[in-house]
Amino acid sequence: MFAADRQEGESPGPPAPDDAQQPDAQQPVALPPEELPPEEIIPLEHRADPEDPPQDQPHPPLDEQAHPEEEFPPRDITIIHLENPILPGEHAGEEHAEGIFSSDYLKLWLGLFCFMMNISIFNLLPYYLEMRGASPGFYGLAAGIGGLCSVLVMIFLARHADAWTRKTTVTLYLLPALAGNLLSLWALWQPSLNWYLLVRVLQGLFMGIGFPLVFSWAVELAPPGRRVVVLAWLGIAGILSNSLGPTLAELLLAGSSDPGAPESFGPVFALATIFSGISLLCFLFTSDTQPPREQDKSRSGILFMLRRPSTLLLMFVSGSFGGLFGVLMSFGKNYVSFLGLDYVSILIWAYSGGAIFSRVIIQFILRVVPKGHLVPAGLLGLGLSFFILGLGGDYLLLVITGVIYGLSHGILYPTLFSGFLDMQRPSEAGRAAILHQGAFSTGFGILTMVGGSIISVAGFSVFFSMLGALAGACIFVYILAERVAGPGPRGRS
Repeated sequence: MFAADRQEGESPGPPAPDDAQQPDAQQPVALPPEELPPEEIIPLEHRADPEDPPQDQPHPPLDEQAHPEEEFPPRDITIIHLENPILPGEHAGEEHAEGIFSSDYLKLWLGLFCFMMNISIFNLLPYYLEMRGASPGFYGLAAGIGGLCSVLVMIFLARHADAWTRKTTVTLYLLPALAGNLLSLWALWQPSLNWYLLVRVLQGLFMGIGFPLVFSWAVELAPPGRRVVVLAWLGIAGILSNSLGPTLAELLLAGSSDPGAPESFGPVFALATIFSGISLLCFLFTSDTQPPREQDKSRSGILFMLRRPSTLLLMFVSGSFGGLFGVLMSFGKNYVSFLGLDYVSILIWAYSGGAIFSRVIIQFILRVVPKGHLVPAGLLGLGLSFFILGLGGDYLLLVITGVIYGLSHGILYPTLFSGFLDMQRPSEAGRAAILHQGAFSTGFGILTMVGGSIISVAGFSVFFSMLGALAGACIFVYILAERVAGPGPRGRS
């Protein structure tokens, strides 16, 4: 009966059920799913895929597809997330399936953590030198000479940072630091304390070049669009070591037979050497990356990058950020004693907890807040924490200050670092990382040196208020840097 109703030349459809009835002409007819007109649906055959064979026959009309599910078997479909778009040619499914926590990233994280444990343990070096009769001027020099060396290395050698692969450069500068660890053990039985100045110089070589290149290495190994998250989690390694390294060192000293004897530092320096050796092994077993080659050799130096106004402005922000951090780490114990309290570790661990928490959740914050807005927010939090710290008080106020500072620090470091890299060309990534870290270290040293004189004249409260105002000024400097740079590719100003 239905065969007689079909017109000649019409393709036979699927057999109708026995109870099907001819629909009334006055009633609306519900179209079967295969006859619904598609809305912006591109058949999978029509998608460009170099592995697919050429389509010799045109795609049949939709009204001839009785069973589209048979015509088009299921295939892998790339899903594009709006908050992290993947451009054509990138393999979103493969890279985002494992996220940033690949085996190479974990080895880099562990390598950086172990080396920073080594550095943080050596933060007790002034205490050891004082035990051996060194003057405050000498152990102050020992504490600062490493930072001075890292800045000098950055000035004279940073232009060659992208000349070799990341593994080659990082391990090349790590070997002298490891030699410094061995030297510190040998110097335990030497009458001269000058050997420890050389130890700090050898450590400064790595901190000037190798340390910032670890961050560039991690970014180059990470999936596209995950730079801020990569830097945030990598920074957690440094945050943990800042608190955990001195804590382990103090536990070793407390467990020795004579904690007040200089020889009790033997296990402390040995532990630092072990951490440094593990760091070297982690870097050696991490996949290597090659920095992008510079196309224009005449514009490849550090000095050319410093001609960009936006770079100079961001270096001012990075230097101020480093100075604020240096003041908190260097003068925290003095300020706590000034308040009549005993334990600066309360402030440090509150900072660490806040910083780790903010770096863990930053990937979720970025879904609702643009990266450029997080830098001013972080600077505002730093300024607020110093204003609160200057009020004095008890341990509760120290905890509040530490948490606010930590939350702000955890947000600011990866976003400011990422913004600094965004304003440079891809071939300048290593040198840009060195410039950022160099500015951070320079501010750390200068502001602590100047801060000591200000505190002796005006006191802690006035100095901390000045630091809060500095953080506020940096907000306007950052906004100005963004406007000067303008939209466009890297190295845009």
